[in-house]
Amino acid sequence: MKQPHLLRGLWQLNQRLSQWRTMQAITAALRLVYPFVLVMTFIDVIGQGFLMKTGFFYQIYHIGRWLPGITIWQQGFTALGLVINGVVAVMIAFATGYYLARSYHGDALTVGIMSALAFLTLNLNYGALGAAHAGVSGVPPFVTTNLGPQGIFLAIVIGLTVGWLASHLMRGLATWYLRHPRLGQLGWTGRIAIPLMSVLIMNGAIGLGLSWLNHGGLNGLVYQGLSNLVTNPGHRGLVILAVTALNNLFWWLGLIGPVSLAGNSAVTSLQNLAYAVQHGSGWGAPNPITLHTLGDAYANFGGAGMTLALVIAIWIGSKQVSYRRIANQTFLPNLVNLNEPILLGLPVLFNPILLIPFIVAPAVNIGLAWCAITWKLVPPIVYPVPRTTPGPLMAFLGTGGDWRGFILSLVCLVVSVLIYLPFIQVLNQEEGSDHAA
Repeated sequence: MKQPHLLRGLWQLNQRLSQWRTMQAITAALRLVYPFVLVMTFIDVIGQGFLMKTGFFYQIYHIGRWLPGITIWQQGFTALGLVINGVVAVMIAFATGYYLARSYHGDALTVGIMSALAFLTLNLNYGALGAAHAGVSGVPPFVTTNLGPQGIFLAIVIGLTVGWLASHLMRGLATWYLRHPRLGQLGWTGRIAIPLMSVLIMNGAIGLGLSWLNHGGLNGLVYQGLSNLVTNPGHRGLVILAVTALNNLFWWLGLIGPVSLAGNSAVTSLQNLAYAVQHGSGWGAPNPITLHTLGDAYANFGGAGMTLALVIAIWIGSKQVSYRRIANQTFLPNLVNLNEPILLGLPVLFNPILLIPFIVAPAVNIGLAWCAITWKLVPPIVYPVPRTTPGPLMAFLGTGGDWRGFILSLVCLVVSVLIYLPFIQVLNQEEGSDHAA
C-alpha cells in the first residue's frame, strides 16, 4: 500500500537526519541514559503513587494505615529517586559529548567528562558563593532543578558544543606541536588541561553573566521566558489549544515541563471546587473551559503528547521487537503519567516522525473536550485528583464519578491511538537493527 506523501516525506527527512553525526550522538546518548531513567521512574511510581499522601494508590488502598514505618519508606524512596533524577541531565551532557567526540575519533571519554563539567559550571549557584562569603550555610552549590529532567535540552546543547569544540581543540593542539617541534612534545596532561580550562572559563563566564539576569542560570532564563510566553491562557479554547501544542513541542525538544497542566491548585480550579461543594455537582461551574479542565483531563494521558496512546499504538502496529519491548517496560509509568522513559527510550525526543502525533493527538482531544463541555455533554472536572491517577480515570474522578467523563476519556484515548498508528507503521521500515534501548 502506497504511503501518503506526508508520511513518505517524514520518513525521508528522518533518514537524512539520522545520518548527521549530531543526531546520532543525541540518539545514542538518550538511549544510554534510558535504563537509568526507567529505574528512577519506577522508584517514582512507588514513591509518588503508593507512599506519598497525595498519591493515587496511597489514597485508594489507605497504605498509611497498614504499612508500618511509612515515614521511613517515604524518605527512602525519595532519596533513591534523587540519586538518578537529580543528575540525569549531567549524564546526558556526558553521553552526548562522548558520542560526538567518538564520531570525530577523538578522546571520547575525556571529552565526555569535560561536557559534564561544563554543564555543571553553567549551573553553578552563584548566589551560594555570595552566601558562603556572608557566612550563610546550607545553600546548594548548584541550581539543582537544572540537573534533573528539566535540564535535558541544555545538557544536549552543552554536550554537542563541548564535544565539537574540545575534539577540535585537542586535535589542533596535537597538530600544532607536531608542526613546531621546538616547542617540545605536548604531554597528555597539557593536551587535556588547555581545552578543559578553555571550556570551563567560557562556561563560567556565561554562567556568571546570566546569574545577574536569573538565579536559575541559562536554563532558568529559558524556562522563565517560555513560561511567560504561554502562561495564563484563560478561558479561550483556541488559546488553550495553542498553549498545549507549544508546550508539547517544548517537551519534544527536551524542555521538560515549562507549563504545568496539573492545575488542582489554580485559582480557577479552586473556584470550580467551591462551586461543586456548594451545589453538589460540577454542572454550571464558573470556569468550565480552562487549561486544567481540557488539557489535564483529556489530553495528558501518560504525560505530554498522550504517550499512553503511543504505547498502545506500538502494541497494535509496531513490528519492531525493540519498540514493543520499550512499550512493555514503560506502560506502568505511562499509566500514571510519568513518561520520561519512553521519551528517551524510543526516543521520542528529536524524532521527526513522532513529532506530528505528539502535538496533534492532544490538540484533537482538547477540541473534542472543548465541544463536549461547551455543548454540556459532560461536566467539567471540578474535584482535585492526584498526579499519579491513571490517565483514563482523571475525568471520571475529577467530575465526581460521572460516567460521561469516563466515556469521553476512552474516546480521546482511542482517537489518539488512531492518530499515532500511521506514524508507528512508518517506523516499521526501520528493519534489521535494534532501534530502541
